[in-house]
Amino acid sequence: MHPYQIAVIGAGITGLTQALCLQRQGHRITLFERGGECLDHHCSHVGAGMLAPYCELSEAEAEVARWGVSALALWRQIVLTLAQPVHMSCEGTLVVAHHRDRAGMQHLAERVEHAGFGAHLQWLRRDELRELEPELEGRFGEGLYLSPEGEIDPRSLLPSLVETLRQNGATLCFETEVQDLAPGEIMVLGERQAFDWVLDCRGLAASDQMTDLRGVRGEILALRTDEVRLRRPIRMMHPRYPLYIVPRPGNRFVVGATSIESDSLRPATVRSALELLSAAYALHPAFAEAEIVEMKVQCRPTLPDHLPRIVQQDNLLRINGLYRHGYLLSPLVAETVATFIRDQRRPAETAKLWAAPAPR
Repeated sequence: MHPYQIAVIGAGITGLTQALCLQRQGHRITLFERGGECLDHHCSHVGAGMLAPYCELSEAEAEVARWGVSALALWRQIVLTLAQPVHMSCEGTLVVAHHRDRAGMQHLAERVEHAGFGAHLQWLRRDELRELEPELEGRFGEGLYLSPEGEIDPRSLLPSLVETLRQNGATLCFETEVQDLAPGEIMVLGERQAFDWVLDCRGLAASDQMTDLRGVRGEILALRTDEVRLRRPIRMMHPRYPLYIVPRPGNRFVVGATSIESDSLRPATVRSALELLSAAYALHPAFAEAEIVEMKVQCRPTLPDHLPRIVQQDNLLRINGLYRHGYLLSPLVAETVATFIRDQRRPAETAKLWAAPAPR
């Protein structure tokens, strides 16, 4: 296969997985990112890294779950080949609810069954719940266990993807603003550069070209305590939305899932902070003495149908709209694009990703 010169614009989880997949097909990659290499300005830096295709059915379309199952298998392969260790676990997800919120748990179970994934769902009684998560003994009368599901830590994954690209010969241009992009070319520092393919993975920064793209604000909290020992991500049903609590190395826990229709990056609100902290405390009272080590706000790029979109304009591809499924779906989207560039065909299982109008 003839190797192409490919420019990837944006070093979030979408751009990095695109670059990695194409690099492993033998293409020469140049990655452009307007921010620094630490990527702490990025939406992907704030993400929780949930790999939970069945749990997403509480809100998402069935396609997200089907794609997510395939993407989870890809993640299991990818992390074994990266240049630096990455924290990833696949211990399943436990869904719990207080009695007044049980309807949300029942709704999720029905949607999982309806989508054809009932074999991955197990209702747990009190004693089974205790066996799965001993720390929750006596706190909930029942639960839903969904497996296989998992989570991946963005703080270890992003630098490992960058280092893997570097070691394998990619040209990495951080703190480099792409002023304009078009089929087969980009403009940097007033000079045009030609490429065989240009991939626009800029997230919300691409809203000037994708007019129906918008930001959905998310706020997450990081806690640290050695008084809580959870083995897997926990989803708690909530009157407005499900919240997640994800254990991470170093006695850290990520708490989040706020979804606010706003592209504002102003600091977190008292309301959101109280909801996240209350959820943690309701799950386990020992969180009352936990240290609050971080509270972050970012906006996830989404489209009206909340599904990812790949838009082709000759040899320019715009890849966007991964919403809250960025970590879950990015390797499958990357494989879809790489297959198209290599074979000039759109895989049938992901054909719906391409069913979209052209950009403005």
